[in-house]
Amino acid sequence: MFACAEQDFIPLRNSLLATYHTAYKVSPIALLVLFLVLIQGTSTTLTLVYHFSPALEALVSLAWAALYLISLVGLLRHFGINWITWLVRYRLLLVLLLMGVVFSAMWSIDAALTLERSAHLIGSTLIAFYIGFTIPLMRILTLSAVVMSTLMLFSVGAALALPDLGIENYEGTLVWRGIMTSKNTLGFWSAISVLLCAVVLGNMNSLAKKMLCFLGMLLALTALYFSVSATSVLAMVVAGLIMTYLFVAHRFNLGLISTLVLGVLCAALCAVAFLNINTAELIGRSGDLTGRGEVWSQTWKLVMLNPLTGYGYGTIWYPTDDTLWIQQSLTDFTWKVFHAHNGVLQLASEIGMPLTFLALLMIVQQLIEIVYCQYQRQQAGVLFVLGFTIALLVSNYSEARLVVNRELYWIFFVALPISMLQQVNVAATNTGFLPMPAPLHKRTRENQAENANSRKHRKQLKEKLKVRLEEKNRAATSDANIIEGDAKVIGSSSTKLVQRQIREQKRARRQKKTGS
Repeated sequence: MFACAEQDFIPLRNSLLATYHTAYKVSPIALLVLFLVLIQGTSTTLTLVYHFSPALEALVSLAWAALYLISLVGLLRHFGINWITWLVRYRLLLVLLLMGVVFSAMWSIDAALTLERSAHLIGSTLIAFYIGFTIPLMRILTLSAVVMSTLMLFSVGAALALPDLGIENYEGTLVWRGIMTSKNTLGFWSAISVLLCAVVLGNMNSLAKKMLCFLGMLLALTALYFSVSATSVLAMVVAGLIMTYLFVAHRFNLGLISTLVLGVLCAALCAVAFLNINTAELIGRSGDLTGRGEVWSQTWKLVMLNPLTGYGYGTIWYPTDDTLWIQQSLTDFTWKVFHAHNGVLQLASEIGMPLTFLALLMIVQQLIEIVYCQYQRQQAGVLFVLGFTIALLVSNYSEARLVVNRELYWIFFVALPISMLQQVNVAATNTGFLPMPAPLHKRTRENQAENANSRKHRKQLKEKLKVRLEEKNRAATSDANIIEGDAKVIGSSSTKLVQRQIREQKRARRQKKTGS
């Protein structure tokens, strides 16, 4: 019975998605923005500029500014201010977090630096909104798979043909970094490319396209292996296992409750194994994860010294030559530390523990939405959104990739769940299940005029109803007075009638006794 139901559901789902993907014409500008973000956000352009022509670094910042402006104009053009209403309603935690980041300039060690990096964070978030609201999820994943596979190809080529660009010395060992800034960056996006190509592969019908997906996975696995990024391998394995587990659970119709119970049991077993196994040795690292222990210790001291507010967003980490003095004045590091090697610790040191807790709540909210869509409104690509989120969270154990500006980590983290919700709502229009956030509709002058007339008509109806209600209340009051008066009259008449009947009965008894 379940098999028959699933066979009936899958063609319907695919037809709905096919209609959505074909009938929904994506703006070429939106696709161009996504393409440029995939290149810029993986640090490819910055790496190439630093290697070949450092004088062009200003062009990279200019390109980001152009993407911010295009995204803002695109949102206003398509949706007016409706997208802001949607965000306040369904992404309130994110809005509050961004406001807190901006206000952290008030107590920042370097207010100008905090404002500058806060502006870049808001700009990066605008790009995420634009991509999420305007491009279907599977279109995002398909284009991302093509671009990521191409980047993996160039990274492998750079490591083999241009070792000065594609290889770096990491603690005496030559490792691959490809055309990205570091081996860990290459490792993470290689792991994501494997998951991405695997998901896209399941939605391809052509054999040629499936072979290209396999080629992309092979290139990504090669880059991941030679990058020697242990955290990325761990993130890929954990995300892949969770994706496979949920996929199998959905195929066997286990249901949400059964799946969650089994998931909790598996998580408990993994936690026991994590506590009893030397995981650092397991992934080939020293006990302090190659020096990260000292960074964590000093970062925690900074958090404890200023737990409520932190030291201002963007002030301590990712130092430049002009801002390195801040890190040196607050810590005892003997080398330049680019980030705290832990996403939560870095956030707490910059914006304080309350805002960090808010960010964690936002992460939980998005995870709930993803699991909800997977079981109640399962659609193509939802598993990748979950896999990416899990991989990003795992990687933040030893890297800092939460709430970072001008990085694809943050843009994908914000954009993918929004696009997922948009796709799910469109595909579920023929079902009786109530959607979560309603999809944004394109705003036109005709719609604006129609909405204005509708509001005017509703206002007139309310006024008429109000007048009728007042008249009805007055009529009811007067009717009550009349009824009360009639009741008094009726009451007095009935009393006289009873008295007359009593007198007649007495008279009849007397006549009977006397016989007259």
